[in-house]
Order: sequence, then C-alpha cells, then structure tokens
Amino acid sequence: MTNLTGFGRVAPLCADPSAARAEIIPLVADRLLEVEDSFRDNLASPVEIVDEIGRFVVEGTGKRVRPTLHLLCTRLCGYEGPHDVLLATVVELIHCATLIHDDIIDGATTRRGRQSVNHRWGNDVTVLFGDYMFAKAMELALKAGSLRVMERLADTTLRMTEGEMLQTRYVGRIDLTVEEYLDLVERKTAALFACCCELAGLLCGVDAEREAGLRRYGRHLGLAFQLVDDLLDFTGDANRLGKPTASDLREGKATLAVLDHLSCGGEKERRLVRQIMAGDDDPKAIARLHRQLDESGSIERAHERARFHARSAIGELGAFPENAARRALHSLPDLLLFRDR
Repeated sequence: MTNLTGFGRVAPLCADPSAARAEIIPLVADRLLEVEDSFRDNLASPVEIVDEIGRFVVEGTGKRVRPTLHLLCTRLCGYEGPHDVLLATVVELIHCATLIHDDIIDGATTRRGRQSVNHRWGNDVTVLFGDYMFAKAMELALKAGSLRVMERLADTTLRMTEGEMLQTRYVGRIDLTVEEYLDLVERKTAALFACCCELAGLLCGVDAEREAGLRRYGRHLGLAFQLVDDLLDFTGDANRLGKPTASDLREGKATLAVLDHLSCGGEKERRLVRQIMAGDDDPKAIARLHRQLDESGSIERAHERARFHARSAIGELGAFPENAARRALHSLPDLLLFRDR
C-alpha cells in the first residue's frame, strides 16, 4: 500500500475564506440568481409527483460550487452570451442527480440536515427522479447547439457513473492504494469540476492550449475539494455538515487519511477501522480513531495533498489575461480548502 509519507510539505495558502468570497461573489451573484431561477423552472412539471420532489430538491439548495466555477471561467474567457447560465444549470442538475443516486446506494436518510429524497419518497420513485434530472440536463444542454458540448457532458457523465460503480467494489476495503483512491475521486468528483471549466472554453472558442488549461484547473480543484470534504467527515462539525461524524467510514468508505494511517499502522489500527466500518457508532471509538489520525500526521498529510492540487490549479491560470475573474479563480481554492462544511 502506498502512503503519503515523503509527499513533501506544500506552502499554505492564505487561509482567508472571507477575502476569497469578496473576490468571487460580486462577479457571479447576478448570474447565480438566474441559475437558481433556471434550476427551479426546469424542475417544475405538470406531473404532480415530479413537481413535488422538484420543489423539495430546489429548497435544499447547496453551495452551487459547480455553477460558480463555470460562471467564473466564462468571465475569464470573456463570454457575453446567454449559454453560461444554461450550462451552469446543466452541471448543477447533473451534480444533484448524482447525489440523489448516491443516497439510494448508501441508504442515506439525511442530506444537508434534511430528509433525503429516497428516505421521504422511497427508492423506486427516487431513482426515477434522478434519471429524470439527468435527462432534463441533456435536454437543456441541447439548446447550446454544440456537439462538442454534448460530447463533453456525455463523457463526464460516463466517468462519474464508472466512479460510482467502482466505489461499490471498494466498500469495506482497507487495502486500497492512494492511486486507486485518487482515481476514484477523479471520476466521481474532479471529472465534473473539469467539465465545468472546459465547457466555458468551448462556449468561448478558446484555443486548444487554454481549453486544456481550463480542464486541468478544474480537475485539480475538484481533487482538492473532495480531499477536504473527506477530511471534514472527521474534523468538521456534524451539525454544520448535516451528517454524523465519520459517516463515510461507517458506510464502508475508507478515505485518504484513513488509508494513509493504515499504511503506517498495524493490526490494532486495522481492527479499529474495521470495527467502525462494521457499523459501530460508539463515539469513543470514533474519537479514538480521530486522535490516531491526528497524532500519526495522516490528517495533515491529506491536507497537504489537497493544498498541492489547489496550487497546481492556480498554476494553470498563467495562460489567461489578468482580470477580475482570474483573480477570483486564484482565490477560489482558499474558499474550498478552508471551508467548515
């Protein structure tokens, strides 16, 4: 098993989320309101059950990270047409559809502190509603009138589905390598981040070098985002996260810090992880594992890896002109790396 020892220390970012928000929010606030309206309109339906679930999903608004990322990248490239809001809505529909399907697979009862859709309406209706959202996303994307946009969205959706299927094979496994885990994260999370950025380049008709740079920026940012998300499962406040501590591990999912810790530990450490994976929600056991992760340096090494990907993302912005959107994209990693939920 590969661990993160020797990965190398990464210079910290400025760790000031409030400054990052000040750079980002003014640039996209108006367009995000249009995305919210579009998202709501596209989940409205004359079919009562579809409309009912759609309104419930809209009310459970998340952070809209992916639409924000897409809108910032279109600003970076100088786009002035109407399709930025359209494609921002598309990527959010795809993202929400994957969360709905994830909750069915995981048997989740809550999402962001509320009942999950599957817990409220049952798995049969919920899986169909997730399919409905995917179909709605593709129907909406057709309005952009671009075959390349459709190809990119189809490829991304396939990679995300592959990631979800891989994860079913990884549940309960504590022998994953770091490389296997990062490949899973790339498929499940980073692929859609990369797509959000690359779609902006396709809308604007940038050259191949800049299009690839946008894709790499999104991929690195997505990896950083998910690694922090995994860490928050142990280090975050359960009430703010809207889910219990160590939810991932109790669902059989060993994340990067746990895998790193196990690679340096022995049977005692493996036994504790297996105990929690088997469904033991004893707060003392979870606190003991958290303490071990902290003392072994596994939490810090995982965060170093996230900072590495954040820095790598920032390095991809050099091919673009200096403007407010580039400064915001430079600040975005701070907002994602040092968030508390």
